[in-house]
Order: sequence, then C-alpha cells, then structure tokens
Amino acid sequence: MATIKQLNLNNDSFFGLKFPLEYNSSDGGFFPRARTITEQATSNLKNLILTNKGERVGQPDFGCNVTDFLFEQIAEDSFDLIETSIKDAIEQWLPYVTIANLIVNTNNQNPNAVFIVLEFTVDAEDPNSIQTLTFNFNTGM
Repeated sequence: MATIKQLNLNNDSFFGLKFPLEYNSSDGGFFPRARTITEQATSNLKNLILTNKGERVGQPDFGCNVTDFLFEQIAEDSFDLIETSIKDAIEQWLPYVTIANLIVNTNNQNPNAVFIVLEFTVDAEDPNSIQTLTFNFNTGM
C-alpha cells in the first residue's frame, strides 16, 4: 500500500476531480484531476462551502448554507454564524483538514459583500504547510 507522499510524487496517481468541472483534454481525461491531496482538499473545501444543505442528492446534511446568510440582514452575529457553519461542516465532512485561521468579514467599500478567508492545513500531507482559500460573496459583479 502506497503512502500519500508516495502517491503525491507519482505523476500517474490522482486523488479526484478539481473544481470547477470543465473540459480539459490536456490532462489525459475529460475533467481536471487533482494530483495531490492538497489540491483535492482545496476542491473539496470549495465544494463544501459553496453547497447549501439539502442541495446534494443522497447527502442532505452536506454543505454550509453560507448563501442563506447572504440574503439576510447583516447583524452582529451574522459572521459568527457563518464561521460556525463552516467549522462544523469541515469537522463533519473533511476531518483531515485543520483550520489554521478563518476570517469572515465585510468592508466599508461594499457593506453588502461578505469575504471569507480560510487558512488550512491538510494533516495527511503536510500539517505545517498552510493553504489559503478566499471567497468573495455578494459583490454585485
């Protein structure tokens, strides 16, 4: 049985599909594939955070419901609720990911925008290598 580090070094090994799904014939397959567990974890996190509970067939508890918060009046606890939703979902669905830092915020330039910055590590690959994902919701673009 090969270890994750050995699979990461093998150019013929893949961990799954990367998101967004799009045609990619140059990679030897129809969809882009994740060559490392960190690439796959990044795609899994995007998928988890951008999915509402009840949206995924067969797994009604999968997701974070972040977009539900976007259509509510922003209150003092809104960012705490989003943060809790994300943390709970990651703990349940991606236990191999550790959150190093999670920031949910808005800014003065666009008070309707919600920014999420997630810094994380993938325990199975390199628990010291921090990766960053940024989400920008409700910007009007």
